Amino acid sequence: MIVISNSSPLLALSQIQRLDILNTLFGHIYIPDSVFKETVLECNVPIQKAGISIAINDFIEVVTSTIDHHFSRKLGQGERGVLNLAIEKQPHILLIDDKRARKEAKDLGFMPSFTSDVLKQAEQQNIISSYATLMKALYEFDIYLP
Repeated sequence: MIVISNSSPLLALSQIQRLDILNTLFGHIYIPDSVFKETVLECNVPIQKAGISIAINDFIEVVTSTIDHHFSRKLGQGERGVLNLAIEKQPHILLIDDKRARKEAKDLGFMPSFTSDVLKQAEQQNIISSYATLMKALYEFDIYLP
């Protein structure tokens, strides 16, 4: 299964120290180098930076896309990197929370998933005991997921 993630799922789950959910559900995740830059190199939150760095050494693979698509919407570097990588790899799951990027992904024929979708799936598969508890933990860090 090919899974590509944008920065928001990584940042959110690393803040509550639950990146393991992604590993358990998917086993392997690709991120573009632009997301690596956002989540590790430019991250100012130590717990997020450390968690994602550890995950990169474990189950997240940083990839440089060979595609440079011209998108119809104005997107950030991370979102452009994710969508370029998606065009290249044709993932089964594309994790994006950003509204504009999600619309662009849908226009390109992808069905993006929210971080909250991942948490619901984790609860259904008994990977976590409570979706609501994790959502509450995210809210306590001012992380609000769509």
